[in-house]
This record gives sequence, structure tokens and C-alpha cells, in this order.
Amino acid sequence: MAGPIFGTPRMGRSYSVQDCVYAVISRDNGDVAVARTPKGIVLLGGGVEDGESERDALYREAYEESGYRAQIISRLGFASQYVNNAAKDRYRLKRATFFECELTEKLGPPIDQDHELIWMPYKEAHESLLRPFHRWALEFVG
Repeated sequence: MAGPIFGTPRMGRSYSVQDCVYAVISRDNGDVAVARTPKGIVLLGGGVEDGESERDALYREAYEESGYRAQIISRLGFASQYVNNAAKDRYRLKRATFFECELTEKLGPPIDQDHELIWMPYKEAHESLLRPFHRWALEFVG
């Protein structure tokens, strides 16, 4: 899979690779679904677990972070980002597939209690997203 790579690896550091999936969700009025977390504003999604398909991972992550069932509309693209967390001595290359999705049904409260689903105007969401590769993906629906 090819796609843009964001961030800069630090020389002399070993990076673990994490395969991820993220949902780009927008409403007709231009608002975008994002999650407010202790780290900042992110797209719904996260890591693909061993033995899990991208589709299943996206459905699981969307439910865990929002309490909603997600439905995939289309695949938008693939991008990677280097994430440097020197404080925790953790270095990752996040390889992500981004999907256009919709939220179809409220199933209950989010499992991840430190995530809050919020709807933001496109411009505000684009400016607020923590990770550059999330901003890149959001541009597909902007």
C-alpha cells in the first residue's frame, strides 16, 4: 500500500508498526464527527488487533469511542504517520486506512470513557485534529 507519510522519524530510534483504521464521518450541514480525548481531537478509530479485519476493527473502534454503530460507505485512502513519544520512550509508525462512514444507530454509552463524540464544523475540525494524517484524510470530504 502506498500513500503519503507524515512526521519525521528520529535517528537512532526503532519504530514499531501499528496498522490502524479511521472513520471520516460528515453530515449534510458540513459538520464532522471527531472524538475529544485527553490527548486532543482525533478521528474515530485506532489499531487493528491480531486476526481482526480492517472492517471489524473500524466497527469495534467506532463503537468503543462513540457508542454508535458505524457503516462504511467507501475507502478513502491510505497514509502513515511517525509518532514520537519521547516521554514514554515509545516510537510508532501508524499505517492507516481511512474510510468514509456514517453512524447508523446508538448502541449505548462509549466503552472508552475518556472519548467524547463531538460534531464540529469542517474548518474547525480540520484545524483541531491532533494528527496531520487525520487532517489529510478529512480533506477527502471537505
